Amino acid sequence: MFVRSAYDVQKVYDSVGTIKRLSDRIIGIGPFNLIGLDGLLAWLPFPVVGAVYSFGASAYILLSGFRARISPVAWVQAAVVLALDLGISGLEEVAQLILPFFPVGAVADTLYQGHLYASHIVQKDIEKTLYIEESGREAHASGRHQGNLATMKATKGKKRLVYLLP
Repeated sequence: MFVRSAYDVQKVYDSVGTIKRLSDRIIGIGPFNLIGLDGLLAWLPFPVVGAVYSFGASAYILLSGFRARISPVAWVQAAVVLALDLGISGLEEVAQLILPFFPVGAVADTLYQGHLYASHIVQKDIEKTLYIEESGREAHASGRHQGNLATMKATKGKKRLVYLLP
């Protein structure tokens, strides 16, 4: 379930980036994200399709963050952002009852790029973490843990230390 090598961590990082680009940046001009698959699906006459996609992408981002052992605070932040995105995706059904001729939910879903924000949170936490391909017990027993902590502190941008092996 958890990643066990630096290669696996990089694969998780890249796959979260792919979801980020697919969901909220299919069309972009320079640094501006205009629309992604999440926004495009919101405009379909079948609003359930967009909500199902949004749920699947959200679950994948959160599961990937869990697999990469991101910090609990970052995971909760990503979960809140994605819950808002899911709520907006499901807004279309309610909005059609109130304003049947104005696509409030589709406009909101297009403008709010929750998958982009959550993916960014997960990727930044992965970048801040120093992953060591050994067991924490072995590192503590052999005394390498102090050296790993020193390496983490000496490496610019690293704030966390995670041992990948049980």
